[in-house]
Amino acid sequence: MRAMRFASLCSFVFALLFTLASTAEAAPRWVDRAQTLPKYVFEGNAGLGIGHSSFRNGNGSLNGPGLNLEGAFGITDSVEVGLRTGVRMGNEARALQADYYGRTLWTETYGTGISTAANPEARVRWSFYSGRVAEIGLDARLYLPFESGTRIGAMIGVPFTFHVADFLRIDTGAYVPLVFYDDAFFAITVPAYFWFQATERFFIGPMASLRYLDPGPGPGDSALLLGVGMGYQVASAVDLKWWFLMPNVNEGGGIRSFGGGFGVGFRIGE
Repeated sequence: MRAMRFASLCSFVFALLFTLASTAEAAPRWVDRAQTLPKYVFEGNAGLGIGHSSFRNGNGSLNGPGLNLEGAFGITDSVEVGLRTGVRMGNEARALQADYYGRTLWTETYGTGISTAANPEARVRWSFYSGRVAEIGLDARLYLPFESGTRIGAMIGVPFTFHVADFLRIDTGAYVPLVFYDDAFFAITVPAYFWFQATERFFIGPMASLRYLDPGPGPGDSALLLGVGMGYQVASAVDLKWWFLMPNVNEGGGIRSFGGGFGVGFRIGE
């Protein structure tokens, strides 16, 4: 009940901001947007995701919804700060960490547990090189252990963005998350998103992430994430976003997991 009241309040706040954003000046097309927000521009994202896991040995399945909430602010034209959290609605959603599926168009989430409210993730991104075709940045994230049984963690990344011709943007890079459990969790991950601007307002593209995961005890393992995302710039500074995701296509143990999400993103101050 408390989680539902929290979700309702957050939904009201984001609806109010959505209304304000709809009167703002138009944001650039998706493929033309930079790695960081412009100076003094706020961007909010609210997403609803539904996760699913089934067990091939006939022991049933899990299904549950989760809400993702995040905001970011441009300190300068090349430095952006942000904060993210989530809400899981029900026991199955907690087990699935279903808020992850509401984090539309971003695949790298670590350092969370299975409580109703997800650990906050604070971040700062600096785009230190911005050319006509390529952008290179530094991305630092801190996981705050509010959830029971979790520990503090961090992730360092080097994002690359390529603007190809007038119709394609490629977001990739290398990220290293580290969570300080007694046996530390460590990973190396390389996401890649290929965004095609099909029309002035609509974009679509495949998403992937190649990962090496080391949970601490025992050997490490590789994982491949695959999915597809899309969006539509429905108003001057408002985007609608959808995605479908298979977080580990080579998942073992007789488990098959997938999920999808829908989100709203808005910008204020552009």
